[in-house]
Amino acid sequence: MSSADSQFVSPQLDDLLQPTDRIAIDDGGRTHDGGGREWLEAGDWRLLARTREPSARQGTPIEHFQSDSGVRLDAVQAENGTVFVPFDLDDAYAAYVTEAWRQQASLPALSDGQLQLYYRIKRLFPRQFWLALRRAYVRKRRLPAFPEWPLDMGVERLLRFYSLCRLHAAGVEHAEFKWFWPERHRAALVLTHDVESGDGLRLALELADLEEERGLRSSFNIVAGDYRLDEGVLRELRERGFEIGLHGLHHDRSLFSSRAEFERQLPALAKAASHLGAEGFRSPSTHRVVEWLPELPVDYDCTVPHSDPYEPQPGGCCSLWPFTLGRIVELPYTLPQDHTLFTLLGKRSVEPWLEQALAVERRFGLIQCLSHPDRGYLGDPDKRAIYRELLDALAERDTIWKTLPREVVRWWRQRALGGTLVDGQMLGTMRVGAAPDYAQFEPPAQRLPICSVGKATVA
Repeated sequence: MSSADSQFVSPQLDDLLQPTDRIAIDDGGRTHDGGGREWLEAGDWRLLARTREPSARQGTPIEHFQSDSGVRLDAVQAENGTVFVPFDLDDAYAAYVTEAWRQQASLPALSDGQLQLYYRIKRLFPRQFWLALRRAYVRKRRLPAFPEWPLDMGVERLLRFYSLCRLHAAGVEHAEFKWFWPERHRAALVLTHDVESGDGLRLALELADLEEERGLRSSFNIVAGDYRLDEGVLRELRERGFEIGLHGLHHDRSLFSSRAEFERQLPALAKAASHLGAEGFRSPSTHRVVEWLPELPVDYDCTVPHSDPYEPQPGGCCSLWPFTLGRIVELPYTLPQDHTLFTLLGKRSVEPWLEQALAVERRFGLIQCLSHPDRGYLGDPDKRAIYRELLDALAERDTIWKTLPREVVRWWRQRALGGTLVDGQMLGTMRVGAAPDYAQFEPPAQRLPICSVGKATVA
C-alpha cells in the first residue's frame, strides 16, 4: 500500500449531516452485491453510484432511478419499515467529492502533453497572447452538462435524499441534526486570495484595507519559490488578523505532474508552510490529484472547486460544504473566480458573484470567494471596484458567519466530535419533503440541549 493509499479515507454522508441518532438504511453498505459504478438519473439529478443488482423488492416508492444502461432501480420502503436504496449512499457521496466521477465522464480538457508544452513555452509569449487564446477557446466550447456551472446541486440532492430515507426508516416526520454552522448562521463566508507575484503581495494590502473597513478578514496564499517574500507585508497582514496560506513552491503544475515529483517537493513544502505559518494550501491553477491531498503538510486544502469548467483541470466536487479527506479538511471554492468572470467571460458586474453567494446561502453552504490581488485581477481599479460591491453586500448580511478558512476548519472538526458538546453548536431540523428536494432543512430554533451520559457530555 502506498503512502497515499494509507492516508486516504473516503468521506461519508454522516460526516456531513451529523445526525443525532443512528438509523439503518439498506443500501448494500460495502457489499456491492451488484458490481461497479454507473451513472443514474432521477429527474434532473445525476449521480455516479455503485449499484446493486435489480431487485423485485416491494414497498412504497421513495424514488425511481434510471441507469445509463436503461435499467430502472427503485428506492422503496418495505412494509416492515426497512428502507431499501439500490446504490451505496456513502460511495455515491465519495464519487462526487473525490471527483471519482471524472473516470467515467468526458470533459474537454488539455492533455498532459499539452499542459507540459504550455508550461515549457509559457514565458516565451506575453500574457495577452495566452489570454486571447483562452478567450477564443472559451467562446467555441460548450459547457459540460455535468457538473453544472456555476451551481451543481448533486451533493445537496444526495444529502436531502439520504435525510428523507432516514426519516422514513425512523418512521418520523422530522428529526434533529447538528447544524452546519455556529449559532443560527445560515451560511459561512471565507475570502481567499492567491498571490501570483511580488507585486501582487504588495497590492494585497489594498485588498486588506477594503476588507478590514467592513469588518472582514481573508487569507492570502503565497507562492514560496517564485518571488521575493516581503516579510514586512506578511507580518503586517498577520498582525491585522489576516491569514497566510501556501500556494505551492512554483506557480505551475509540477507538484502534481508525477508521484515522484510530488514526493520530492513535500519536504520543501513543509519548510515553506512552517516559515509562513500556513495552515492551508491551494494548488497553483488548482492542479490536483485528490488522493494525494491528505499528504500535504497543512491542516486544510482549498484547491477543489465546487464546479469549475474553466480551469486547466476542469471538474468539481459538487459540494457546498467542507469535507474530510483523510487527515485534512477540504474547503471547496464555491464562487466563480475573478479571472473567470472578468477576464475570460468579460463580466463587468457584481451580479454573478452576488447571485451565486445568495444561492449558496439559501442552501446553507460555504461561500468561498477565490480572487487575486495582482494586476490583471483585483489589482486593476475597475475589478477591485466590483469586489468592493461584493464586500459591501455580504458584510451587511448578519445571517452569514464571516470568518477565516482556518476557523471554518476548526469548526468542522469540532462539529464532528460525536458526543462532545461544542460551544455555539445548535440543532437544525430535517423534515420530510417531496422530490426533487426530498427533505427540508430548517435552521436552529434553540441552543443544543446538554445531557450527561457517564463521563461524556453529549447532544
